[in-house]
Amino acid sequence: MKNTIILLISIATFIACAKQKAEQVSTIDSTLQVSVDSILQNKLSELDATIGQAIVMEVRTGEIKAFVGSDSILQESGLVRTASLLAALETKAVKLSDTIDVDNGILAIGKDTLCDHNWHRSGYGKITVEQGFGLASNIANYKAVRKAFDNEQTFAETLAKYGYQVKDTSLVYNPLGYGILTTPLQNLTFFNAASKTAIKQALEYAVSNGLAKPAQSDKVKVAGATGTIQLPNGEYAVEFCGYFPADNPKYSVIVTINKKGLPASGGLMAGDVFRQIIDIMNER
Repeated sequence: MKNTIILLISIATFIACAKQKAEQVSTIDSTLQVSVDSILQNKLSELDATIGQAIVMEVRTGEIKAFVGSDSILQESGLVRTASLLAALETKAVKLSDTIDVDNGILAIGKDTLCDHNWHRSGYGKITVEQGFGLASNIANYKAVRKAFDNEQTFAETLAKYGYQVKDTSLVYNPLGYGILTTPLQNLTFFNAASKTAIKQALEYAVSNGLAKPAQSDKVKVAGATGTIQLPNGEYAVEFCGYFPADNPKYSVIVTINKKGLPASGGLMAGDVFRQIIDIMNER
């Protein structure tokens, strides 16, 4: 796929995330650091969350302007679904305008069953690929990837080009982020590159019309995606990653929060932290 973006990163690099933080300390904006830390800590307290992390990066240079919370978080991430859709779009077998039938929000795939978050409300029925992404539909995600890739190994190799290493290949679960260990910094680096690709339109849609609406700001147009995934220990990782201004990105921000029990919403929880951060940055 000649249009595939190649991220010169590896999982080993991001396992050493804390070391990178130390090396980049000279780029930290101390005033912003204090503000971001306060916003994150308030949300962690509100949610009675176990750990969290927020990172602000300058898009053009990759310099870290704020890095607060837990020093190292290596875990599965629902934000991988963004890379999954990008991989499908770059095959040209899938377009954002394509229609996908997610029916009643429940899909049996052999011995596995995928459910959308609104399955108990009869699902979304027929929607576009773009709408499916904005609504964080697991079924739309799976069907788009399945249309684009014949087997899980080819899909895993494509994710590897984006820096995501798959442990156990599965066309059902890998597109959702399961079986792939990442760090917030790795995801943020991917989003920096993704802002210049075919996924850009979907990231804008997710914030303007999808479940990422809580990340909207009345000060600047933003783009991004939510991620919500249940971790092996039973906790939920709720995340939002995005950038602004959407038309000419200057900064990108990721917020990761681990919490026990439901409700768990990347948009309502992490997206709200993102919005507070960018509002403060635009007031400076």
